[in-house]
Amino acid sequence: MKDMEKRSLPASSVETREEGGSRHVAGVIPYDSMSEDMGWREVIRKGAFTKTLLEGDPRCLWAHNTQYVLGRKSAGTLTFEDRDDGLHFDCAIPDTSWAADVFKTIARRDAPGVSFGFRVIKDAWTHTHASDPSIRELLEVQLIEVSVGVAFPAYPAGDSSSSTRALFEGAGINMERLATVLSCAEGRSDYKAEGRDLETLKGAVEALSKLMPEEREAPDVQKTEPEESTRGKPEKSTYNARRRELELLEASAAEI
Repeated sequence: MKDMEKRSLPASSVETREEGGSRHVAGVIPYDSMSEDMGWREVIRKGAFTKTLLEGDPRCLWAHNTQYVLGRKSAGTLTFEDRDDGLHFDCAIPDTSWAADVFKTIARRDAPGVSFGFRVIKDAWTHTHASDPSIRELLEVQLIEVSVGVAFPAYPAGDSSSSTRALFEGAGINMERLATVLSCAEGRSDYKAEGRDLETLKGAVEALSKLMPEEREAPDVQKTEPEESTRGKPEKSTYNARRRELELLEASAAEI
């Protein structure tokens, strides 16, 4: 199963209202609206949520915290309306003290951020000019949750730590291009890095390899031919000595 991805929406996409003694938080996930540059650009196509709205049971959470559920589709406290401009949601928040506090922080614009978590079922990538970010179209997604009251919306490009960014940028690697390559590799089973993408990937591997401890070369052991066994054979010096003694004995015998 693919990991859940998160995307943030403009703060202007959420609104609060009170009616009939209940509090509501509402917003919209827009269709056909190109995202900011995240190393790639992304757009959600109309119909991407059709299946998940029929089969799924999304929740509305406070800042992605599963312990603070504000609403749920199956409970009727979180409703969706699929319109031409996007997926509209409306959450009737519970009558609890913590939910009332969340409502106030959103209404006062202290934490007006909205995010949603999803898994990609089907997408399509378009690779443009090498200097331009690739385009990712979300064609079908599984909506897991919508979060409101988010103080610091997160973007994929911000997932990399500053130390990692410094390492790669110090090696002359374009982080946005690298993010595109990795995202393509994750999102497309048929993806093979080529051209500039391949060079970026090679550069990243080389930069990471410098963090590895240097491998010590194994000592160059000279192979030697095994010496012929001399077991049971006299050494050459002993043999010569014995031969010399025999020659002297033969000479002495001749003189007698």
